[in-house]
Amino acid sequence: MEIADAYEQLSELEPADTYVLTRMENTGYAAFDNDTSIIAAISLVFPAFFFLVAALVCMTTMTRMVDEQRTQIGVLKALGYSDGQIMGRYLFYAGSAATLGAVLGYALCCYGLPWIIWQIYGIMYGFAELKFVFSPGLAAVSYGAALLCSMGATYLSCRAELKRQAAELIRPKAPRAGQRIFLEYIPALWRRLGFLRKVSVRNVFRYRSRLVMMVLGIGGCTALLLTGFGIRDSIKSVVDEQYEDIILYDYGIAFSAPQTPETAGAYLAEQGWPAEDALLAHAGSTDIIAPEGTKSVYLTVSSTDTLEGFISLHSGAEAIPDPVPGEVVVSAGLAQSLELQPGTEVQLRSTELGTVTVSVSGVCDNYIQNFVFVSPQTYREQLGTEPDYQMLYLRSDGDEDPYEEGVRLSEGEDVGSVTVNASIQDRVNGMLSRLDYIVLIVVVCAGALAFIVLYNLTNININERIREIATIKVLGFYQNEIAAYVFREINMLSLLGSIAGLGMGKALHAFVISQIHVDGMFFPSRVDAFSYIISVGLTLLFTVLITLAMRPRLRKIDMAESLKSIE
Repeated sequence: MEIADAYEQLSELEPADTYVLTRMENTGYAAFDNDTSIIAAISLVFPAFFFLVAALVCMTTMTRMVDEQRTQIGVLKALGYSDGQIMGRYLFYAGSAATLGAVLGYALCCYGLPWIIWQIYGIMYGFAELKFVFSPGLAAVSYGAALLCSMGATYLSCRAELKRQAAELIRPKAPRAGQRIFLEYIPALWRRLGFLRKVSVRNVFRYRSRLVMMVLGIGGCTALLLTGFGIRDSIKSVVDEQYEDIILYDYGIAFSAPQTPETAGAYLAEQGWPAEDALLAHAGSTDIIAPEGTKSVYLTVSSTDTLEGFISLHSGAEAIPDPVPGEVVVSAGLAQSLELQPGTEVQLRSTELGTVTVSVSGVCDNYIQNFVFVSPQTYREQLGTEPDYQMLYLRSDGDEDPYEEGVRLSEGEDVGSVTVNASIQDRVNGMLSRLDYIVLIVVVCAGALAFIVLYNLTNININERIREIATIKVLGFYQNEIAAYVFREINMLSLLGSIAGLGMGKALHAFVISQIHVDGMFFPSRVDAFSYIISVGLTLLFTVLITLAMRPRLRKIDMAESLKSIE
């Protein structure tokens, strides 16, 4: 008898729903894919920046080396060596350096850097061992670019020198003629500068290639630093703003059955919760059909025709009114992906509520999930039905532990689940904390870039002026005075490059943020004032460290150099 009853109960059960989920519906995989999209966006821009600066350094270095050895080139040419033999010597040197650098760089960046990033993400995600893939095409492009920069600059420099006669090459190159600079046309400012400062300012603008190299190199360093810190500002702040400035309620109570104001009031009375700190609403998934495509979004319909006090609808500092019948307010990320703007007509289609046609009345700030907000009157007028209100938003005074309070709220009748916003905030903040390590990698790479550019330029500056430095040592200049005189130009160029880099960094940061496409997430292009300050500060710190490291080089200059004839 019991078995027969059991079979009868089984026959009365409704067929179960079957859901087929792809890999992208897996929560862990989707979260990992979203997090790594940041690295993918950075990889689109940073290699190009490093390549341009590396090309500039290679071209300047090789051009300077050929220029310094023009006398030796003239001697070889006078001894009967052909132009090809002389040029081959320098091309072999440049090619050897490019080959060694390409091999080391490819090994470091294709094996070392991915391993570091994989270890960072391994803190949060437990995946299999990282599989390294050798890309012959990428290796060939990298090696070809290195050869083009080093050997190409060497070929052009040697070709220009080899066109001259041997007797002309053996003689030292005539110094570049002095020129007036634009500051000299401002007498009120120019007269206030001391003699040595006037010399430094003239030298800064006299050597244009050095000026361009320094501005681009140091500017690129500052731009990379600002981009790294800006990415952190844009991403780290979205969670706090989402749950402090936009989502104003603390708990979301999902009921298993539709609620009325009376049943919701009874639940609040049972929990001892003030009615003014609660909002009954419909919340669920719906499809938005727009001219540019269709997307699944999160629909919110307030039972009181207003969301005030629970969800803040605003765009920047501008408040957005609650939607009236026939209108919808959409989140910024959704508007960006579907190219929506005020006045665009869309359809909201839901198997539960039906289909309504509305026009976009506003685009509000929202960073997590895609939201649309509609008035209940829209459904009454177009479909003659009232949405089912199964969600209750609650505001808390914050005196109790949110997790304990969430457990207490889940004990009510018909309560299906309780969402604690503090839990979501902590979880997402924990996921984004890995971003600090990515920013650290960017800072280290930008620092290495700054050191290379600064060292190369400072070394060239000292080599070009070794007789001048020896002369002022003979004239009785103290060591600090010599260092200030020589390094003043480097400091000026570094400051100019840092200022130029702020503009480049802002544009680079905006581009990187625009390339981060995470479904259900929207990252604003935001850079805090402190990031500007620290980016310039770190760049200038790198400059100071380089100048300190080059001071012993000045002490080793022999004063007898000033007595040698340039002939």
